[in-house]
Amino acid sequence: MIRRFAFASCILAAPFLAHAQTSGTCTSATLTGTYSLTLTGRAVSSTLAFTGEYQAVGTITFDGTSAVTASLIANTNAAPGVAQTLKGTYTIPANCVGTLNITSGDTASYTLVPYNTGNSYLIIGEDATYQLNGSGGPQPASCLISTLSGSYAYSGNGFSLVSGGLTGVNDISGLLTFDGAGNITGSSAIATNGTSVADTFSGHYTLSTACTGSATVTDPSGSGDTLTFVMTSADGSDFALVGATANNMFTGTAHSVITNPGGDVANAAGITGGTPPGSLFSIYGTNLSTSTAQPGGTTYPTSLGGASVTVNGELAPLSYASPTQINAEMPLDITGGIATVVVKVGTASSNAVTATVPATAVPGIFVTGANRAVAQNYPSYTTNSPSAPAPVGSVIILYFTGGGPVQGGSVLVTGKAAPSQSFPVTESTSATIAGVAATLDYVGLTPGFIGLYQANIVVPKVAAGDQHLILTIGGTATPYALISIM
Repeated sequence: MIRRFAFASCILAAPFLAHAQTSGTCTSATLTGTYSLTLTGRAVSSTLAFTGEYQAVGTITFDGTSAVTASLIANTNAAPGVAQTLKGTYTIPANCVGTLNITSGDTASYTLVPYNTGNSYLIIGEDATYQLNGSGGPQPASCLISTLSGSYAYSGNGFSLVSGGLTGVNDISGLLTFDGAGNITGSSAIATNGTSVADTFSGHYTLSTACTGSATVTDPSGSGDTLTFVMTSADGSDFALVGATANNMFTGTAHSVITNPGGDVANAAGITGGTPPGSLFSIYGTNLSTSTAQPGGTTYPTSLGGASVTVNGELAPLSYASPTQINAEMPLDITGGIATVVVKVGTASSNAVTATVPATAVPGIFVTGANRAVAQNYPSYTTNSPSAPAPVGSVIILYFTGGGPVQGGSVLVTGKAAPSQSFPVTESTSATIAGVAATLDYVGLTPGFIGLYQANIVVPKVAAGDQHLILTIGGTATPYALISIM
């Protein structure tokens, strides 16, 4: 069993993107699970005048067979903030143009069209009062209040009101900034019947585990506004909202101004999917530390370069700190799911953001900028490269993080190097080079290091040159990385 190596440094790769596939046929199972729902409606008189407006956001759950349930908060020109629970049935034929019938909480009939392989849908229909249309899409699997963090640009439109009557149309745009801990500030410009008014406001917000939330804000004059929203993208970078004041109602969408803050906490190998306990992760941002620093020795400190990091309130050991990036170990006792990450510099705290913490492996190979795997040829321990390729039948030592739980892991201590013994991963493992199955001598923690894993791979008979290497643990495969074969 080969376990020793000399490891100097690694370069973090950019995240890999997944591409959706499309399908030409549908069934009722095409829509399964909980989705966001934005629903708007207009009441029109026989003289074609608008007499009422309905705007709602929330969630809708399809059971994959025939039953549907929706939970909404609705604003109308008559009353804001009305909670609704709607139930009914749906069908989706092979041509993907189906029906949705609400029979409880309202009586309404819709045409239902899923798209994007069932990740999104459209509805259009009517009830006794309104002509209605709606849409929805994927949400995060679960939300914390820190899922909504950073600045979001928003825009929308609606109606001005006087004593519940519709007196004109409005357009609204602005910026909402969430601190990830329940506080919100913002600005807006509302154009009503050709007149634009700018405003600023602040207040508090909540976000449920179902990824729906609300905010109550006031401007300097004391005028209030209530916002209701639902996350509309799986990465938390978008949401739909409705708003209501005494004089206006509107519906709109909001989008993260920069990379969604939650996306700025990533597996240290630069891949999506999260960081299991005991593995390495990176935080990207600005003003994250007062200096650039790295620790020495086999123990990581919890303060480095003037910065500290907490995960669910627990200090995380730091392996690198700079004003734009911090590398840290995910504490071993963090429960799998989603967690809240905060950076503190002196007495100043960053906005809180969420990080995904899987209970199982999400392996990511360390690579150089050319997507070349950080690997060594055994027994020379030379770095694998085109000028130092590995012969067929020899062993390469591949370095990665995110390997998940290991045998004997109860003796490991957060922030301290793995002892000089074997800690193989507990899940099944496999590897391919150029698509050919390779034998694995060892897959587990690297002794003497923190959060680092290695795979000792026997090179199968493949053609010489640069070849794709893929490592799979527990059914989760890494993006490919390049190694050189002789």
